Amino acid sequence: MIKISVGNIYGIFRRFFKKINSPYRLSITNEETLSEAMVLHLTKKSVYIVFSSLVVIIFLLLTALLLFTPLKFYLPSNGNTVSRAKLIQLEKLADSLTKINTVREQYIFNLIQIANGTVSNDLDSTALTEKQIEIAKLQNLSKIDHASKYDYLKSIKKDSMESKDAMGKDSLQKNKTFKEKN
Repeated sequence: MIKISVGNIYGIFRRFFKKINSPYRLSITNEETLSEAMVLHLTKKSVYIVFSSLVVIIFLLLTALLLFTPLKFYLPSNGNTVSRAKLIQLEKLADSLTKINTVREQYIFNLIQIANGTVSNDLDSTALTEKQIEIAKLQNLSKIDHASKYDYLKSIKKDSMESKDAMGKDSLQKNKTFKEKN
């Protein structure tokens, strides 16, 4: 069983710092002549300081590279991205431009056909009898709601105004009766 005391802890730290400060020799030799090309005197502490300094310097360089160059726009958490509303607006604009472009292409195609004299005389409708027209009107009438949205909102507004007027009249009558009693 190991006893932990102040002297024991002091001894552990003293041995640790003695080992970390112990000198080492790194020699680089030429393989053909076996002569020493370079000799470095190192300690564990100096090696640790060099490597940790390199890690910190590399981290700082990469951070500066990402923050101060256009590479920051490729990061997913970049705050300067286009908002969703702006993207929707741009998508609608692209769709409308596509529609306009197709209409113009069709127009130009028709002009080219007219200039070449290759216009087709196909009719896009057929002659309907009066009976067929009446049937179509009846079918359309059954599908159309005669109360338009505007009329509906207008009627709601009238109803709410009438209820406010009724409430106002009731309160005026109550106030008159209350004053008459007093």
